[in-house]
Amino acid sequence: FATSRYTPRLMGCCNSREKTTVVDSSNVTLTRFHLGPLEVDADGVLLKPKFNLGFESGSLRVFAGVRDVRDGIVVDSIAMYMKSYASMGQSLLEFLQEMKAQEPCILDEVITAIPDITAYVLETVGADIRSDKVTLVEGVMYVYVGVGVTAGVYLGWIDTEGFRMMGLQGLIATVGGLGFSLRTGISEEKMSARLVGFLTNVGFDIIIRYREPCVK
Repeated sequence: FATSRYTPRLMGCCNSREKTTVVDSSNVTLTRFHLGPLEVDADGVLLKPKFNLGFESGSLRVFAGVRDVRDGIVVDSIAMYMKSYASMGQSLLEFLQEMKAQEPCILDEVITAIPDITAYVLETVGADIRSDKVTLVEGVMYVYVGVGVTAGVYLGWIDTEGFRMMGLQGLIATVGGLGFSLRTGISEEKMSARLVGFLTNVGFDIIIRYREPCVK
């Protein structure tokens, strides 16, 4: 399977103290169509190991079917409007506080659950996301409205972003008293950990970078 280094789409973020930037998809002109195993946009046609139907345009996402199986086994049917916010910090707490400054939503509860999220990542993949070896936390938060059903399993193979993700999507795990859908993984070189989660109408995709391998 092809792999590549994951790089969150951080627009306007140059250091941990810089203000969180809203990535307003309404200004993005890219439209992409999903036609079975084909993905079609202005750059051409890609053939992928997936089978879904739908389209993405600006802030709107409408599609149903099986996603790219290189990233996990996921079946979904969704229709939603979404905005994304990108930021970075020196810790998970700082990252979430930067996000909260722009979009309060329900981040207080997520911040309170940091110890439980940390325990989940440590138990699942063996990486300590509160370690003093962490050099940078960066990523994207999504706020969305819409409807959808998703079920998926991530079994630890290297995905298209270069991470070995573990977890279940669509299954709600109780973390810090909150109902999360979580998955986590480490990069092939073990220098980064990734945390992806969904809670009510908020999602996040976070990369934790280390100065040395995060697991032995």
